[in-house]
Amino acid sequence: MAVKSNRQLLTKGKDYAAKQQKKFGTDEVSFDKDSRLDYLTGFHKRKLQRQKKAQESIKEQERLLRIEERKKVRDERKKQMDEQMRRFKETLDIQSEIEDLRNGKKKIDDEDNNDSDDSWNGFDDNDDANDSENSVKPILKTNALGTAIYEDDTTVEIESLEPNENFAFLAKTNNVELEKSEKVLDQSITRAKKYAKFLGMDDSKDKKKKSKKKFRYLTKNERRNNQRKAYQNKHRR
Repeated sequence: MAVKSNRQLLTKGKDYAAKQQKKFGTDEVSFDKDSRLDYLTGFHKRKLQRQKKAQESIKEQERLLRIEERKKVRDERKKQMDEQMRRFKETLDIQSEIEDLRNGKKKIDDEDNNDSDDSWNGFDDNDDANDSENSVKPILKTNALGTAIYEDDTTVEIESLEPNENFAFLAKTNNVELEKSEKVLDQSITRAKKYAKFLGMDDSKDKKKKSKKKFRYLTKNERRNNQRKAYQNKHRR
């Protein structure tokens, strides 16, 4: 068998490649002229379409943001309304409590007057009048005019009773327990504070905060003067 030369081997490989190309290659390449023309001349048109699509996307995002902001505003207003309703209910509760106290006090005074007329006649009328006047003295030393709001500070003064030798006897005859006097006094002070809060004389209002010192950068001349002073202090003999 004759040995093939290098040229024959290379030529055979070229023939094999051509054969494979014919086997798996395309027979014909055809173009649609209209589609090709549209692609080659439609760059600007496609650019405008992309811009329009981007603008529509931005408008949609802005619309969603506006909806979200309106929802937040509604929620905030709802919270404010709930807070106002809560405060209004607290005010109504305080008013009802004050009315109950007034009605109860009036009832107690009527009962005391009836008891004093029926059971006790050991003292003069002047003493009874003085005791009744002292019993109805208000705890708050401020006159309330209508529904005026007071901005000044108010104080609650607690006055001690005048010494009376028959005080224990009077308390016993009127069914008053002196052992519970401290408790009754604390309850009276608490009611007085609530009443003061209702009239707008509460000390726990939001006070004005102290103005924070504003930060300011030094100017060029100020920095230069400070550096000069620091240098002089450092090298002073």
